[in-house]
Amino acid sequence: MKILLVDYRNDYYSRSWEKTNRNGTANYYLEYQPLKRLAEANGHSVEFFWIDEAILEHGRDPARKMLIDHILREKPEVCIFHGAEYDIGIETLRALKEKSNSKLVYMCVDDSWSWDRISRHFAPFFSWIVTYCGDAPARYREIGCQNVIHSQPGVDLSTYKKTNTAKDINVSFVGTWSKLRGETISYLRDKNISVLTRGNGWPEGAVTQEEMIDIINRSKISLSLNPPAFYFGWRPIIRLFIRRAFLGEGGLPYKLDIHNFRDNFASWMQKKILQVKARNFEIPACGTAEITQDADDLRDYYKPGEEIIFYRDNKDLAEKINYYLEHNEEREKIAQRGYERTIKDHYAEKRFKEIFSSIGAPLEKK
Repeated sequence: MKILLVDYRNDYYSRSWEKTNRNGTANYYLEYQPLKRLAEANGHSVEFFWIDEAILEHGRDPARKMLIDHILREKPEVCIFHGAEYDIGIETLRALKEKSNSKLVYMCVDDSWSWDRISRHFAPFFSWIVTYCGDAPARYREIGCQNVIHSQPGVDLSTYKKTNTAKDINVSFVGTWSKLRGETISYLRDKNISVLTRGNGWPEGAVTQEEMIDIINRSKISLSLNPPAFYFGWRPIIRLFIRRAFLGEGGLPYKLDIHNFRDNFASWMQKKILQVKARNFEIPACGTAEITQDADDLRDYYKPGEEIIFYRDNKDLAEKINYYLEHNEEREKIAQRGYERTIKDHYAEKRFKEIFSSIGAPLEKK
């Protein structure tokens, strides 16, 4: 079986198309390494089509034609599209739906807030939809998309692993700075709780993937701060009317987007919803106790208070940090149970096995 993955190769700064690093890696390739290993071990091939590099090298319309021609020529049985919807374009997807016999799979990781602005417009052109949002399957079926799979990120256990390093950090948070995350860390520090922070935007600076894994392993408690992205301010207000130019789109770097006001407003309001993140699985995979908010259907994946620790607000977070720093044995039992659950149920290969079996293209030989 031929498998084609269509995605951006690079992450970009939020205000320009200048390349940046994503968790210390140069591209999204690492996200698909578990699938590549599993598929190739079972006699399949995995190829990548980097839509961003094609656009930057050849231009937007030629890159779209290149994608269509590539799929029609190579005839992959399964094509997975992960983001880049507006850069790929609806006409491209319509042509593929009409001309290609490939199973076109749409990976929707941000349906909790991107449904109105993105997903509902593009989903009808795909054979199958994989969504991370718990209530999205019902919405997809309402618009006629019946082949919907609900999943969550799986962790690459060859990368995120328990190293049994001495835990010389009480509390850590690794991730991009945001206003609400900054307020939470300030609150904890005001309560005399020392928190090591690393990531883009923090004074301590960015972090490589290797450094991040080392920090998590060395931590007694690692925080997965996942506050809602919704906030009042001039930036979200402007985004109701103006958007950034798409990759390869000519003219001014910002475009009027008034005709999408309804969708933009709905997406803004939906950013109040807490998402399950990959970090929720990565921390337990390193054998560290995780404290996080109760998001979406995270309770279906970890038992609260037994495998993972939830907090309600900053006051509750500070109290739980102090409690679990004082109760080492209880904390480490939670960390161990979370680790065992992760390596049993939440690793990336298992997620991909389930997805491919659901779409009728099993990866493993019988």
